[in-house]
Amino acid sequence: MSWQFIIDWTQAPGQDFEKDDRGWEKGRRRKWDEMLDKRIEAIRKELENDPDQYYIGPTAIQVEYHRRYPEEELPPVRTIGQVLKDLNLSTPLKTGRNKGAAKYLCYPEWTIYEKLGERVLEADFVGEKFITGQSVPIHFLGYTFKKKPRLRHFMRVKGETTDEFIRCSAWFFEQFEKPGVMKIDNAMAMIGGRRGKRALSRTMMFLLRQRVYPMFAVPRQPFSQASMEGSNSVFGRKFWNQFEFGSVDEIDQRLVSFNDCTRRYLRYEPPESKKGNRREFAPKIYFLRQVQQAEKGSYGNVHILGETIEMPTEYVKFYVLGEWNLRDENLMIRFEEDKQSTVIREVNFPINERSKTKCSDLLNG
Repeated sequence: MSWQFIIDWTQAPGQDFEKDDRGWEKGRRRKWDEMLDKRIEAIRKELENDPDQYYIGPTAIQVEYHRRYPEEELPPVRTIGQVLKDLNLSTPLKTGRNKGAAKYLCYPEWTIYEKLGERVLEADFVGEKFITGQSVPIHFLGYTFKKKPRLRHFMRVKGETTDEFIRCSAWFFEQFEKPGVMKIDNAMAMIGGRRGKRALSRTMMFLLRQRVYPMFAVPRQPFSQASMEGSNSVFGRKFWNQFEFGSVDEIDQRLVSFNDCTRRYLRYEPPESKKGNRREFAPKIYFLRQVQQAEKGSYGNVHILGETIEMPTEYVKFYVLGEWNLRDENLMIRFEEDKQSTVIREVNFPINERSKTKCSDLLNG
């Protein structure tokens, strides 16, 4: 409507701005009655008082509401949130400012989640924790799917080692689902000890033999593991900081309860593709990197597995995706803009000879 129409309408004779034509009583909801308020209040208080419940917000209440009243219409999360606010039972979340730097610097989000195809799983060690009376650190490994069906899962591990990562990941693939891509950080347990250039770590070979593409996040930039960082925050707020643990056994018991509760909260169900992965698979490893300016000269570069790869000056500060094809032994550097992925650099990238003798099955399969 134009402003002139609004002016003419509001100034028209006979307008009564105090008249209420909504069709329902002022101060009441258009659709939902007081019974909804009572049910939501009761569910919220029960969740708060249940030691095995870790989620008490609108989404958790909606899940529980559907379980209790499966035959009735399910109120939207927004309506439940408004009811909680009216009952003074809600706590506003503190949100930070999102400057959109990743989008501005062409982080290849679309390539990762759409072009590469299947499900992307993020995994990372949470970091050591300590309990009162014990000097031995407690370690956890977390997994998360960003896209639906969403899942967060945490496991206690003996330490941040390759053996523990492989053991837990093999269990996760069998218990839940096997992803198409696994995004991990550049820790020694994942990328290896860097004893030789272009070397394959045991983690890389394990994932490739599972027909999963390893993808290494941008070093020292947690946003490139944003889903995992968010899950770690939930783990800290709703699990680790909620209790005063007295023993490792108590941690393990509560962790089972926390994971079960999280799956119910997210309503996770494995996708149909879990039952078989018959896609064509060529062993490739991906590296997310930000182009840095070289110390000498005006050009840029990226560092991948001990090699420094020169990049055009125009791409300094932007994000790129390295794609290493092990059978062709070449590395392509891709740049994404407006959902278009373009190869901007291609170099020979031979596998380290010591690694090559250990992965003949991958190269010849």
